[in-house]
Amino acid sequence: MNERLLHYIWQHCHFNTLNIKTTANVPLSIRHVGQPNSNAGADFKFASIKLDNVEWHGDVEIHIVSSDWYKHKHHLDKNYQSVILHVVWQHDTEILNYKQDEIPCLELRSIVDKTLLNKYQILMSQRSWILCQHQIKCIDSFYISHFLERLTIERLEEKTVKFVQQFEQVENDWENTFYHALCYSLGLKLNSGSFLKLSKRISISTINKHKDNLSQIEAMLFGTAGFLHNVYDQYGFLLRKEFLFLKHKYSLEEMDESEWYFMRLRPPSFPTIRLALLAQLLKSQSALFSRVIACNTYDELKNIFQVSVSDYWLTHYHFRKSSPSRKKSLGNQWINSIIINIICPLLFVYSKRKGQPTYQERAIRFLEEISAEKNTITKKFEEIGVKANNAMQSQGLIQLKTTYCDAKKCLNCNIGSKLLS
Repeated sequence: MNERLLHYIWQHCHFNTLNIKTTANVPLSIRHVGQPNSNAGADFKFASIKLDNVEWHGDVEIHIVSSDWYKHKHHLDKNYQSVILHVVWQHDTEILNYKQDEIPCLELRSIVDKTLLNKYQILMSQRSWILCQHQIKCIDSFYISHFLERLTIERLEEKTVKFVQQFEQVENDWENTFYHALCYSLGLKLNSGSFLKLSKRISISTINKHKDNLSQIEAMLFGTAGFLHNVYDQYGFLLRKEFLFLKHKYSLEEMDESEWYFMRLRPPSFPTIRLALLAQLLKSQSALFSRVIACNTYDELKNIFQVSVSDYWLTHYHFRKSSPSRKKSLGNQWINSIIINIICPLLFVYSKRKGQPTYQERAIRFLEEISAEKNTITKKFEEIGVKANNAMQSQGLIQLKTTYCDAKKCLNCNIGSKLLS
């Protein structure tokens, strides 16, 4: 037995509630089990019970054995002064609160259905990819879809925490917040930190002063990134000349070229190509975040990011030598990733700050219109019979696996709860 399971049993009343009595043989009736409490104090707040026909309202504390009350020093803590019922698996001693009043106790071990305990034990003993891998097919697909929608909202809420912090760091500037997030995403896994560092050395307001001049935007980006020390052609020399002037004008601080990674990357993902695409994006779209929040459809949103590199970069992957001409643009996969991981969470933050739920609804609609992500998690779920039909469902599956399945939180999961009940 563990406290997590006891919490579950109490919260869902998975025990015989008829003619129950406290350990002192006092008739007990449960009106409301209370609300789970994740803060300091008792495990459940705002519970309602009737003891010998007298109604009580307050908190409920749960332990494996009664003596844990003293082990955890609750008798000295005023946060537990409102406890009206002590729920335990095994009663081994009477307990008193800090006022030295005895607290009624309910022992569960004799009134819990053993079938539930057996199901839980079997589930927890599985060694499969997820504990319910061989049982999840039994759950109705509509029930799973509804749960995945809730998980997607949960995932979006978690992502917003990071964006709120970034928003406050840039003095509540939406354009700057989006600019930093966009740069971070452009760097993919290997260069995301370097792109973010670069974005903090060149503000979006500085770039916007030169939004009509692509060579000056590229000069600032490539120069600050540290790529203009070894140039061998006319365009490279032009950018270096531009950069030396702009560096002095805006006191730009250069990065070292060694901070960027090229190894294990396909040429289209080289940081130089990503910087060239960023330059085009910043030139073609001023007030980028304002344009994003004005989009009502997925197609409008996707249109914003459909840019290609300038002519020079059609025949280059870096400044050292030319290569066969090839179109280089932001692919649909990356654009969808931006919408899923940056735009939709930011719409949630923006919606809350502005008090306009329309943007939250729009974020959900965008996710429903995007194809499901293909990764190890979604592929494995599909193998066991749970297929994501769109990005909203694939985000829900990622949240399910990383937050619930990996942590074995089956008791907090709707699917696990369904299987146990």
